[in-house]
Amino acid sequence: MAKKLSSDYRREESEVMHAGPPLDLSFKNANTIDELVKHTVQSSRVGRLPSKSTNHLYLTSSLWLSNNSLKSVQQLWDLAKTFLESPIDLRWLDLAYNRIRDLDDELLQFKNLTILYLHGNDISDMRIVSKLKMLPNLRTLTLHGNPVEQTKSYRRYVIALLPQISNLDFSPVIEAERKRALPTGFHKIMQSDS
Repeated sequence: MAKKLSSDYRREESEVMHAGPPLDLSFKNANTIDELVKHTVQSSRVGRLPSKSTNHLYLTSSLWLSNNSLKSVQQLWDLAKTFLESPIDLRWLDLAYNRIRDLDDELLQFKNLTILYLHGNDISDMRIVSKLKMLPNLRTLTLHGNPVEQTKSYRRYVIALLPQISNLDFSPVIEAERKRALPTGFHKIMQSDS
């Protein structure tokens, strides 16, 4: 009987986590992820905090870190472990409007990530974008407002590099886009990425 109660409680926590509000650490003026760990979590822009688990960690699958001055995502996993009951279940990560230039492999630990906002950063190389192919569940990605957006055939490149996405820069990826010929230089980027 105790095992069933524990199982029911975990299922309830999971449901709360996926339906709950995001953990919002936006607008903290942080330069590093490590600085965000020291901040007190306040009610998010949606008006409330996520519920907490019996371990006093937040039950949410959404983490908002936008509008800071982050240059890197190093220590992101540690931040998630500090605040979230289940970091591996993170589904939505908002890193928009920071100063991120590169995507550390640490980001790739979030295998269940489906939404990733990176718009308004400093990503300039398509090879950095190609790292995201290691996130098999990624469906929504924003990159507009990054220098990489100036790449000729930018949208075609991203769609070819990341066939798993269905929405890029708040616009659906349509089948006709997937069927277009690969952009010039695509294989060169793929070879240099290997």
